Amino acid sequence: MVNKKKKRKKIIQEPKVPPKIFEAASNGKLVVFIGAGVSRIIGCPSWEELSIIHLKYLYDMEEINYHEFINLRLLDTRKLLSICKNIYETKNINPPSMETIFKGEDKLSNKFKIYEDLYSFKAIYVTTNYDNHLDKVAERTVSNTQINIKSRDDFTSEIDTSSRDSFGKVFYKKDEILISNLEQGNVIHLHGSINNYAEAIITTVDYINHYNKDRGNRVAVFLEEMFEKYTVLFAGYGLEEYEILEFLIKDIPKAKDYRHFMLYPMFAKDENLLVFYEEYYKALGISLIPYSIDKKGYAQLAQVIKKWAKEISKYSRPKYFYETVKLIDEVI
Repeated sequence: MVNKKKKRKKIIQEPKVPPKIFEAASNGKLVVFIGAGVSRIIGCPSWEELSIIHLKYLYDMEEINYHEFINLRLLDTRKLLSICKNIYETKNINPPSMETIFKGEDKLSNKFKIYEDLYSFKAIYVTTNYDNHLDKVAERTVSNTQINIKSRDDFTSEIDTSSRDSFGKVFYKKDEILISNLEQGNVIHLHGSINNYAEAIITTVDYINHYNKDRGNRVAVFLEEMFEKYTVLFAGYGLEEYEILEFLIKDIPKAKDYRHFMLYPMFAKDENLLVFYEEYYKALGISLIPYSIDKKGYAQLAQVIKKWAKEISKYSRPKYFYETVKLIDEVI
């Protein structure tokens, strides 16, 4: 008996939204996990570019020589950032302005409304990015947002979200990384923010302490709860950010139903490579959703998000939505 080859998945420009994401959105259980690939679309640096910016800053200030510069730049990103931070502290040097580094480009921000589209998912947002572009969208949106709840009899009750304590809030301090803040519209910065950059997670030691499960810290508890009870969609991540993903996902119980997903940029001709990538991420409990970057490059992610926003927003509901609907029906 001849075994049939498994049919290869086509890599297209605009993949379909998986049904499990619609289901999670309708239950208020969708978490969008945002990486540097999103902010790069509007001109912010990648993780690697950030480390080179710091290194060049030290070279321009003549705190390191050219020989040191060309050799240090060969180090992996986390090691290089650790060394740069150590030089700042040892020599009492102020680092470059993070607000300037993560400002982005106005031209690109006007062209790609990726953060506005992501926020229209009406999901829960977790990010390892330091920038505040999504924060601004959340703050701008929440004041004018209302959640419409319809019963089976088309009864409509409008809930002013500004009256809720946690809706649409931005959290960037470690003691704010709480399970209770996993609420629709909230933005949670896992590694800190330019608003509190002195406490940002940057160095190798920072990462080890931040995710040290042996200490029973709230970050580990937070991630366990999120991956166990929510559906997570990664956007702006890839193999090149394995170091970050390693800290995020290692030791986290893997969902048996593979309800976590990652939007993944690829060239259409690389269907054969997709098989290997899928197996790699499957071991992490994540299903890959490839999209073709043949025509627009990495900016294609903005187009995918824009299309998905129109579809997912129709399904999005807050947690306990259906319990509220049931209560409304009983009152009526």
